[in-house]
Amino acid sequence: MRNIIPFLFFFLTTCVTAQIDLKKKYTFEELNEILENARLNKDQKTLSTVYFLLAEYEANVFANYDKSLEYYSRAKQYFQILGDSFNVSKTQHFIGKKYMKTGFYEESASILNGLLNSPYAEKYPNNKAWILFELAEISKLKGDQYSALELMEKSKSVNQFYKDTLLEAKYHLGKIDSYILLNEKDSALISALKAFKVSNEIKNMDLLSESLFYIGFINKLKGQYNNAIKYLLKAETFLPAKDYDNNRKKIYEELANVFEASNNYKLALVYKNKYTTLNDSILNQARIESISNLALKYGTREKESNIKLLEIDKQYAELRNKQQRRALYFLAGSLFLALGFLYFLKRFYDQRITSSNIINQQREEINQRKIKELEDDIKITSMHSVIEGQEIERERIAKELHDSLGGLLSTIKLQIDKTKMSNKDNNVESYGRAHHLIDAAVEEVRTISRNLQPVSLKKLGLVAAIKDLINRFEGENTPEIYFQYYDVPAQMDKMLSLTVYRIIQELLTNSFKHAKAKEILIQLNSEEDAFVIQYEDDGVGFELDEPTKKGMGLENIKSRVNYLHGSLSIDTHPGSGLSVLIRLKYDKSIS
Repeated sequence: MRNIIPFLFFFLTTCVTAQIDLKKKYTFEELNEILENARLNKDQKTLSTVYFLLAEYEANVFANYDKSLEYYSRAKQYFQILGDSFNVSKTQHFIGKKYMKTGFYEESASILNGLLNSPYAEKYPNNKAWILFELAEISKLKGDQYSALELMEKSKSVNQFYKDTLLEAKYHLGKIDSYILLNEKDSALISALKAFKVSNEIKNMDLLSESLFYIGFINKLKGQYNNAIKYLLKAETFLPAKDYDNNRKKIYEELANVFEASNNYKLALVYKNKYTTLNDSILNQARIESISNLALKYGTREKESNIKLLEIDKQYAELRNKQQRRALYFLAGSLFLALGFLYFLKRFYDQRITSSNIINQQREEINQRKIKELEDDIKITSMHSVIEGQEIERERIAKELHDSLGGLLSTIKLQIDKTKMSNKDNNVESYGRAHHLIDAAVEEVRTISRNLQPVSLKKLGLVAAIKDLINRFEGENTPEIYFQYYDVPAQMDKMLSLTVYRIIQELLTNSFKHAKAKEILIQLNSEEDAFVIQYEDDGVGFELDEPTKKGMGLENIKSRVNYLHGSLSIDTHPGSGLSVLIRLKYDKSIS
């Protein structure tokens, strides 16, 4: 950054005046020379500007934030003397940003908050939007992700009138890390896509690359490794060519991780080597720059004298070759600009085509996701109607069996008893058999009625209904059933309690018919946001993926679980019994 671009070199004069041109790029030595002249001339306006530029040099080139803050403070004092309130606030803004870089978050937040209601922010909304964005960055660095997201929304609200597209892109990128830390991967992906769109509009290659990097990184977090690889490779192609680029280092690191996760160890090793090589180069370059900067700034007088002597020796040769260099620079510059124009023109059209393809692909993926969500909603609605219809029909049939057929059988029994009493001489054995058959028919009607519509569930609650169900299953040569329950409310949502009852009824029926189990364990437990069912038996088990084993029983259970937005986990193998874990969506606070 200290070297002047060759094409501008011959425009600089060797005699620097006290006046300073803000459109011109000065070296560190030139700024110090201007500073000395301004001090001699007591030029306060130039002093304020030079101190500001020296502060930027100390921070951005030498990374000496202590010296930078000292120069900012001096610049601020001179701006105050001049009555330049705008530049006083601007300098204060830069001081706040430097405090944030050095880790003094509270001091930085105090300064930036103080500027929010100042004329610097109120008169220039763009400044206010940036201040809010920087306060959001401080909250993010302090670990307060919710405050960070809130401040970014405020920054966005202010910026929507000013429409600073660079800030809009940074705003979307700034939200991504907060969403990731809050485990909101879908929100993070949406922000990355928005950042890509805005970056593409302003043709900012750095931000385009960063957006694609985050899209790939989030896909990696979601386990979608093919998408992750695709976007990370695209991010690399969008990066401007730089020798020591930390963004490229991040991309190589994530590509190595994704290829390793997808078992492509060969490519994982290739990118791991690239990452290691680039990282070593960056560290080495940082050491070289640090040494060079220290030598530049704190070099001994002896070294400065040697440099001056060398400059005197070269002066004659430079004057002699000056005209030749000018001609050479002009020709080389013209050729470079022509080639550069052609190169960037080609790259611009290539990137437009690539960007359009990526955007179209993303739209297609979003549309497919929406279609799938709509299909799932339709399935759940249909399931709802089927289950409710089944339960209504079960209730109707149960009432008819109990009220009509049950009453009729009881009447027949009474009539036979009456006939028996009036015909004592008739065959007692025949009456006994008829009496036994009618008793069996009445009991069967009651059993069918209870199975269709458990009366105990309505009158006594879920726990009592399941105990009654277990009693009906128990008998001689039947499995031992252990029923445990914890914190099950007496009053529950009708559909939830009926679903739990039907699931356990289905599981018990399967165990008795097919499992040949000796012991069965049923556990019920209510949590803050879920109702948990755990069912185990020590039966013969089965192969879960075998088509013949996917009967109506398991499908009915899956349908009921999906209807209540729950989750179902089944663990079974031939000879190892059955273990079922079901979690049903349930808000305990409103039960």
